[in-house]
Amino acid sequence: MALELDRPTGVVTFDQLNDLLPSTTMAPEDIEAVMQALSNEGINIVESDPP
Repeated sequence: MALELDRPTGVVTFDQLNDLLPSTTMAPEDIEAVMQALSNEGINIVESDPP
């Protein structure tokens, strides 16, 4: 999961998140729960990888 993959950098991109989440349409509440879980772990969601 993203929490394990990106803990060293503290960031995950929207593209990485899309690759990790199920390809089926998720309810907005589910997406918010994932984003909140990442935030709770100190992982930021960013547009692209930092330089």
